[in-house]
Amino acid sequence: MTRADGTGVEPSAWGTSKTMDLLRILALEQGRAIRSSTLVGLLWPDVPPERGRGSLRTAASRIRVAIGADCVARRHGELLLVNATVDVSELRQLAVAVRHAAARRSWDETMLLTETAETVYRGDFQASNDEAGWAVLAREDLRQVRLRILLDAAQCAIETGRFVEARDLAQTVVTVDPASETAHRNLMRAHAELGEIGQAIRVFEGYRTVLADELGIDPSRVTRELHLRLLQDRTI
Repeated sequence: MTRADGTGVEPSAWGTSKTMDLLRILALEQGRAIRSSTLVGLLWPDVPPERGRGSLRTAASRIRVAIGADCVARRHGELLLVNATVDVSELRQLAVAVRHAAARRSWDETMLLTETAETVYRGDFQASNDEAGWAVLAREDLRQVRLRILLDAAQCAIETGRFVEARDLAQTVVTVDPASETAHRNLMRAHAELGEIGQAIRVFEGYRTVLADELGIDPSRVTRELHLRLLQDRTI
């Protein structure tokens, strides 16, 4: 978190971890208002409502003081973040831009946007209580945004003949999400185009094992057909 003048906010300025979590929740909403009662329920579910509302007022005030700006507005019993640049919004905008650039097969633009998105992402979303329901949902949602960006870039790489880049991008997705069929298929195609047929087949076999062990299902017809073509190519 940085102030408008570029200086960072020292951890002690927040006072409590719930203050940081309030800021995180407001930032996730990207300028949309949230009812105060909802915020109290998320952050102080085990305290009397009046005490929770007091804690909410204190946390909102601490955010304003720490940042040095009136960035938390109260409107009709709701709170929202104002006059702030949020990396969540930037990541979502980059995801749209990557998809459009990839659809145009504009590789240089796609890769530049993807690299920027990786800088913005900086790791999985964290909260003071990482197991809180709202934090789990936010973490998975943002992770999926990142993975969609990498998948779009990998597809663009394949379609423009950048098979090394396609392999690396798809492998990153597979590492994060071992159940991603699109990523495995792109990884298989990239290995195959690089002449690594045996490795492409091993990717399929590993993916089939994951699906069988965790979900009790087989890869889709499209992926099985790609696997069959790879086996045929190896026997030629």
